[in-house]
Amino acid sequence: MLTFFRLWKLAFSRQNTQRASRMSTFLTLLRIYAQAKFSKKTDGPIQLQLEGFTVSGYSYATLTELYTDIFIKQVYRFESTSTQPFIVDCGANIGMAVLYFKQLYPDSEVWAYEANPDAFALLQQNVAANKLKGVRLFNYVLSDTDGEVDFYIPAATAGLNGSLNPSIAKGTKQRLPAYRLSGLLPENRVVDFVKVDIEGAEFKLLSDLSESGRLNDIQQLVVELHASSEEMQQKYNRMLHIFGTAYKHEPASDQYTLNFPHVVKFTRKALSYSAHK
Repeated sequence: MLTFFRLWKLAFSRQNTQRASRMSTFLTLLRIYAQAKFSKKTDGPIQLQLEGFTVSGYSYATLTELYTDIFIKQVYRFESTSTQPFIVDCGANIGMAVLYFKQLYPDSEVWAYEANPDAFALLQQNVAANKLKGVRLFNYVLSDTDGEVDFYIPAATAGLNGSLNPSIAKGTKQRLPAYRLSGLLPENRVVDFVKVDIEGAEFKLLSDLSESGRLNDIQQLVVELHASSEEMQQKYNRMLHIFGTAYKHEPASDQYTLNFPHVVKFTRKALSYSAHK
């Protein structure tokens, strides 16, 4: 019964949806819970039906966590006056956020970057399985330099993450191609939204965007900050300094350390969207 009410409460906390949609969310969570409880263990990918999408991953727990953060808590939700916003997903993992963006704005153009080769394979699979249009995929590390770098991939496949920092992702070291996002973005084009979740390399990416001037072309961003409790205040202040006075900021999720949000949304003050006034 505790699980039943916990899932019920989570589903009905979903914002920007009708009651029928919240009920559907509850039934989805209940179905995932039942599948996880009664399914036989397997070393291969598992497959779920979520929000009308077919999603493959390696862990019920990880898929539930991604579904909760992205579709229920909607940490990457943003408003746009365009029905075809240009979205850049940095740290796309298996593509759950890509699916959310295409649900939110079906005609959007999405560029998705994922460094981990195993996660990238599932990203490709999930985009193809759902016949998504207007999505470009890149198996790149994003950093502040161009060239090969040491990238660390954990032995466990469930999370399918990885990092330039071996203390964040303890595992096998691989040499992978790295690029500056500033050099990948099309010239003279406004980016409506950028998602940044790259396991500790967020300051390399943000510093590159700031120093190159390309940050000025980005309207909205959500950045996940990776920091220990001891470093949280320093890194949080550093992030605010990079964005300066041109952006306003607000928490994008309920994840906090020492009263600092882990996930922060930045919006250019010049935006006129009514939702941001």
